[in-house]
Amino acid sequence: MSASPSPSASGDNKQTDQIHFRFCRECSNLLYPKEDRVNNRLMFTCRTCHVGEPASSYCVYQNKLNSQVGDTAGVTQDVGSDPTVCLPGFCAHCGEEITCFTCGQLPEDTLSDWDSEDSMSI
Repeated sequence: MSASPSPSASGDNKQTDQIHFRFCRECSNLLYPKEDRVNNRLMFTCRTCHVGEPASSYCVYQNKLNSQVGDTAGVTQDVGSDPTVCLPGFCAHCGEEITCFTCGQLPEDTLSDWDSEDSMSI
């Protein structure tokens, strides 16, 4: 069994910074890594039309553990313009939003529309 090529065999340049997707020149589908067992080479092959090309890099997967992740948890700047988010409903009896613990009525029985005058006054 042959040893895997070392990353420094191709020089000290950093080609492993980002892995790019390859696409088929015939049908534009994604090329997948595949072993050419006859020539003992790594090939990128299309699963649809079986067109293949030799790999220029031997890296097919990269797991960066020290990458920085931006703080986006809790950021809801675009929720106000999202058309799939419903407007909140209010209880017609006490004015509480969606679930009403004050009057004990079922929410679907006591909900009023957002733009009604009764739900705007508390």
